[in-house]
Amino acid sequence: MFALAFVIGVPIAVTTTSNILSSMRHRDPSVHLSVGWWLLLFVLPWVMPLQTAVFGVAWWTVFREKRSARAWGIAASMVFILWVLLPLFMTPHFFWTGELLLLGVGTIGLVVFAWPGRLTDNGKPVQKTWKLPGDGTSTLVNSAVQIVMILMCWRAYNWWTEWLGNNDLPAPGFIRGTLQLALIGLLIVFLHESGHTLVGVLVGMKLRAFIVGPFQWRIREGKWEFHFEPRQILATSGATGVIPTRADFPRPLQLCMLVAGVLINAATGILALALSLLAVAPIQGRAPMALFGVFSVVIGTMNLVPFRIGDSYSDGAQIYQLFSKGPWGDYHRVIGLAGAGLVSSVRPRDYDINAIHRAAQSIAQGRQGLLLRLLAYSYFLDCADLEKAGDELAQAGTIYNESASDAPVDFVTAFVFGSAYIWRNRDFARGWWAHVEAKKPASLNSDYWLAHAALLWIENDLQSARESLEKARSLAQELPASGAYDFQRYQCTLLSNVLNAAAAAPD
Repeated sequence: MFALAFVIGVPIAVTTTSNILSSMRHRDPSVHLSVGWWLLLFVLPWVMPLQTAVFGVAWWTVFREKRSARAWGIAASMVFILWVLLPLFMTPHFFWTGELLLLGVGTIGLVVFAWPGRLTDNGKPVQKTWKLPGDGTSTLVNSAVQIVMILMCWRAYNWWTEWLGNNDLPAPGFIRGTLQLALIGLLIVFLHESGHTLVGVLVGMKLRAFIVGPFQWRIREGKWEFHFEPRQILATSGATGVIPTRADFPRPLQLCMLVAGVLINAATGILALALSLLAVAPIQGRAPMALFGVFSVVIGTMNLVPFRIGDSYSDGAQIYQLFSKGPWGDYHRVIGLAGAGLVSSVRPRDYDINAIHRAAQSIAQGRQGLLLRLLAYSYFLDCADLEKAGDELAQAGTIYNESASDAPVDFVTAFVFGSAYIWRNRDFARGWWAHVEAKKPASLNSDYWLAHAALLWIENDLQSARESLEKARSLAQELPASGAYDFQRYQCTLLSNVLNAAAAAPD
């Protein structure tokens, strides 16, 4: 939101400041002004550049996760609020009811940035600058892509305002233009993710998640759930989770799914531009249609450039990785096979452990590296090779602590179970359980209760362990019949066996 305000504010700041300074130079010298008016004339030209600079610095510090991001975020949010409240302090003291949505945006931003923050659950900042060789991206592009995208959007917005002037169409103000651009951004993301989803389903894949900004649909424990994420209410980002349905799913079909999002953006953008430029659309709809069209083309084009932001890759990077013959080609095959386990009989013991190890040799950081090691751990656990499973879990723990402590709670419960069942180490199990609790899991699923039961068992609280295990077993039995969920039920059986053995052992 700060970036959008900055993009829109720059051309307006240049124009208004130039006009004000020009008016001051040509004012009537015979008119004598008071000190207050002179002060106002001195300050007025710099108001718009100053607030635009605040938005720009707020965007940059938040994006770069600087310590000053909180202060700049509060300042930028206050600018939104002051835009709405300023008329209350000026004659005739009216309330600007037409911009209540902007007041809500500023209020949300103020609450978000003023809310007390906390470190990650292990007390260390998450490293997000690790290098993953062979992923098709470069450090330079990854660092510059946001700036380049902002500059391209700024140029697109400038073209749009010039086009409005040439066609005698009114341009929206700073506030309304910012909100209009945010809504158009959400529409572009929705169409992009819909393209991935539609083509993925048509070629035989299964939809598991669909996310557009704060609106999030996911399959959890075999059932669809909707979640509204307030922290993403101003975000114009999204994701689609579509997975193969068999182990040998053709890569060309996966390519079709990946390319579909960009093609939808290009097609809808070109269509919208054609309708608006050729004056086919109604006059009142031509302005937003042209803005939607130019931004669809720009964003779609940028998404074909291979880059990475945090743990997320552009479509261009994923297309490169999918057909790579190196570790990233192995990575995508491994992830596809693991995903197939959610909707087929594929179990961890069916994974290609050689492909996992080849990929893990190069992809040894971040959430991708952590996931590879956890998949290898599951493979050996499902094969009853506890020694190797423990080795993989130890390497996964190192990656988690160094570069992936923001991983979801479902990743961390594996450490609790493994520390108890494989290593028989109550201190490790209790330490990892602290990480689980720090993440405040929203749903207490089978994995959660299984980890809790393992912790209580290793701490010799057998009665409580049985109660937690029964909860885990009951939830696991409700899961669909698939390889991944069969593995969860298998882990319940493993823990049940050691609990029975502990109960039968003499005191």
